[in-house]
Amino acid sequence: MTDVKSQAAVPPFETTIGELLIESARTEPERVILIAGEYQITLSELAGHALAVATDLRARGVQPGDPVVTMLGNGPNHIAHFLGIALAGSLWVPLNPDLRGPSLAHAVSIAEPILAFAAGGAVEHLRQAGLSPNCEVVETGCWELPTRSPLIAGEYENVNPDDIRAILFTSGTSGPPKGVQVTERMLIASAAGTAMASNCQKQDVFLMWEPLHHIGGIQVLLMAMVHRAQLIVVERFSASRLWPLVRKHNVTKLHYLGGILEILLKAAPRDNDRDHPIKLAFGGGCRVEVWSAFQQRFGIPIREVYGMTEASSFTTINAKGIVGSVGTAVPWFNVELFGENAKPVANGSAGEITITSEHAGLFTPGYYKSPEATGRLLQKGRLHTGDLGRCDADGHLRFIGRLTDSLRRRGENISAWEVETALAGHPDIAESAIIGIAASIGEHDIFCFVIMREGASFDPVSLAEWCRSTMPRHHVPRYWKQLQAFERTPSQRIRKDLLDRCLSDATDTEIENRR
Repeated sequence: MTDVKSQAAVPPFETTIGELLIESARTEPERVILIAGEYQITLSELAGHALAVATDLRARGVQPGDPVVTMLGNGPNHIAHFLGIALAGSLWVPLNPDLRGPSLAHAVSIAEPILAFAAGGAVEHLRQAGLSPNCEVVETGCWELPTRSPLIAGEYENVNPDDIRAILFTSGTSGPPKGVQVTERMLIASAAGTAMASNCQKQDVFLMWEPLHHIGGIQVLLMAMVHRAQLIVVERFSASRLWPLVRKHNVTKLHYLGGILEILLKAAPRDNDRDHPIKLAFGGGCRVEVWSAFQQRFGIPIREVYGMTEASSFTTINAKGIVGSVGTAVPWFNVELFGENAKPVANGSAGEITITSEHAGLFTPGYYKSPEATGRLLQKGRLHTGDLGRCDADGHLRFIGRLTDSLRRRGENISAWEVETALAGHPDIAESAIIGIAASIGEHDIFCFVIMREGASFDPVSLAEWCRSTMPRHHVPRYWKQLQAFERTPSQRIRKDLLDRCLSDATDTEIENRR
């Protein structure tokens, strides 16, 4: 049995988001927790803004458990809306403000929200996605804070740690995006995992670039409340602005995903590359060849982790700095690798990463309105990740890849289904197949094989331009190749394993777009 369990003590995770927010605001009302542009927001101010949102929800007739969509970018107003929805006990459904097309339509049809808060550009996309006419849409921005409400005892709902607080849509291994049901307990556990991964200390400063429609943004916010850290909020990650922000605000911890480290390495070396206050970089997706180069150039230790939203975000943490490893299990989980015979594999052998826990409530209750997918994920108390890993003799886990049809691009999980479904809307495309290939930056680039409709010409540059206008940026294929037919299984599924991955006769539309 390959067990990479840590022996540390297990936190109880019994508090709720509302309790955490209000208690923090009463204990340290003047502590600045967020710096966002010109805003310097104290805990008392943040709680007041969140209570104003909760009051507004009640006035609009929103009840505990009712689904409320936010389709906003990063900013203090989005943070206040998340916390206000939690105080009201409602069901938060954050969606990527860049989302459109089939993926957005699917999310809207599954969530069935009764209220939505959306940025101006996202309002029309919501309506086009088939949002119910009965769903009120409030247009707002991510930086427009609501009027504060005073802190009054009893102003928030009495919720349970195991109440479902959010539906986070995450691309699965196949098919449409699945809505992960996330409880208050899971979110508090994710904050504890963030603190452990980052070795968070009092007065640490973090750059909060992670989107709030991902668990990454939520967990760093909650961690800052618990561990007295400060967050520098930016709308998105920017390599050109990173180091000036880090030095200006004395940022001490850096979170990375996907190709962020590669992007930073590609910048021309400077004499002041080591002139910064960052003590640690933590995250997922650091390739072995990048690891040593980044540490050597910038003098920042790397702490690689592994996890998924469905299991409170953090499963393993590499606290020993073993290059190429994602570490050992957090205290509240056990990790085992299972082979095709549904039995644990020996050390050194590859197997599916599975998770168990002696503590209830740290796995998702399931995918929202998707019992079949839930049944594949959770089997006899064990969570099956769908990922391959390998453990060494000391129990250090290495991530190998995904078992089925998905890819990851610059920190974003992408289901091939999402891209293929969107491409089906192009009038000249008869059929498409999407695969991921190794990228120079990040984990994968998207390679698209298409069969054109009779009489239609194959113009990859125009196809890519159409994609940029109809789907999220990270879904747009980079490489294109035309085929006359696909090899298929007896059940008529495309044999993606037989697709020719040679790039010599494919069109690279990123290069063409730069010309």
